[in-house]
Amino acid sequence: MRSNAGSHEVERFGWIHHSTIQEAACLTFVRGTDIDPVAEAFGAVSDYARELDFDEFCEEAFAHHEQYSMIGIQVFGEWSLVVEDNGWQGTRDEVLRRVSAGTEAVSAFWNVDRLTRFSYAVDGELWTAFEAPLPEYRVGSRPDALEGVRAGMSWSEAERESGTVPLMLALAARITGQTLTPSRFEGDFVTFPVAAWPDDLRDVPDALDRLDGRFPRELIEALRVADDVARRRAAVAVARRAVQSAECLDHPVISAVLASAADGGTMDRAAISEAVREWTWLLHLHRATSKVRNQVRAAEVLRQATHDDPLVAVFTTLSAASHVRGLENGELASVVARALVDRLD
Repeated sequence: MRSNAGSHEVERFGWIHHSTIQEAACLTFVRGTDIDPVAEAFGAVSDYARELDFDEFCEEAFAHHEQYSMIGIQVFGEWSLVVEDNGWQGTRDEVLRRVSAGTEAVSAFWNVDRLTRFSYAVDGELWTAFEAPLPEYRVGSRPDALEGVRAGMSWSEAERESGTVPLMLALAARITGQTLTPSRFEGDFVTFPVAAWPDDLRDVPDALDRLDGRFPRELIEALRVADDVARRRAAVAVARRAVQSAECLDHPVISAVLASAADGGTMDRAAISEAVREWTWLLHLHRATSKVRNQVRAAEVLRQATHDDPLVAVFTTLSAASHVRGLENGELASVVARALVDRLD
């Protein structure tokens, strides 16, 4: 790795401050030249693929940014370059995990609020990520993975002189061996709207404490002493009540996921996640009725019921169910109480 680079290494990316994407963008470099799996990993809707020049792409992205994100892809040497104008999909774990499967991905993000994020993922795993001004505060499974690459970049000096965006692009160039220049944005990009992947299911510390005040104390104590089988049963019962209330219990994906839970099997998280993703996209694409929006919220309750930790699943299903029209905490408390003693409706 180059370790004696001066400020010129960063300054050569100063053109970004005068470009179309100077204020807010996310650039993701993915090793490989097949753009189809890259687009799929971002959640691209392939039926709406179009070839646009960069200015046309930015205009389209701006016109639709309140509804959905857009990406533009070009092959860049041995890499594929994914551009988002005022987007952030390339910063998300949900995307980086997918797009780096079997390869590697580098992303640089910035916005008008001066927020930044540099990420590096390999083989479906986020190795390291940090805010550009604060590389000492790193997260990921291998937070020090790029420290050897970063060596000698005069990080603080470069930040003062050229700003954090050129700094991130200089680091990306060290990793990829590709120097981003204004000419890279000439020619057509293959562009797609994005049906975003749902957020990963997160751990929730002190889940029971978070229910305090919303549900009876005796119910919280019953959850505290219940085993995982009973807790899972309670989470599924809340999800079942939500989809019943939203009148989508008979949807094939929902009924199949619930059937597997009733049989004691593993619920297909991927199937319900894909369904939530597709239905959310349709909400953006078409003028949906309040009933359809409610059904998407109910499907999200079922997705939350698949959390690996049954206790967290109870908390997140109850939280998500509060957004389903017609469901009240009192009714949900009764559903959980019945499920804990194996009295399912």
